[in-house]
Amino acid sequence: MVAQVIATFFAALVLVKSFDDFRRRREPMPVFLFWLTIWSIVILIAFFPGITIWLREHVLGPQAGIGTILGIASVFLLFLSYRIYQKADRTERAVNRIVTELALQDLPKQAADE
Repeated sequence: MVAQVIATFFAALVLVKSFDDFRRRREPMPVFLFWLTIWSIVILIAFFPGITIWLREHVLGPQAGIGTILGIASVFLLFLSYRIYQKADRTERAVNRIVTELALQDLPKQAADE
C-alpha cells in the first residue's frame, strides 16, 4: 500500500509538471506523451504488480530472471543519460556560438567608441 501511494504521488507530481510545461509551450507534445506513458505504466505496475510477471513470462520468456530485467533497465537508463548528455552538450555549444557571434558584433562598436 505504501509503495502504491509513493508511486502515485511522484507520478502525479511529474505529470502535473509535465502538463504545465506542455501548456506553457516549454515542452513539445512528444515529450509530454512520453512522460504520460511512462508514469502511467509506473502507476499501473504499482497497483497491479502481477503485470510484471505476465510480461516477463510472455515477452521475455520464462527463463528471464530479475537480472535480465534489471540489465535491460540499466541499459535503458544509460541510453537516456547519454541522450541527455548529448542534448546538453549541443545546447552548450549553441549558446557558446551565439555569445561569440554577439561579442564579435559588438567589437567594431567598441573600437569606434575608443
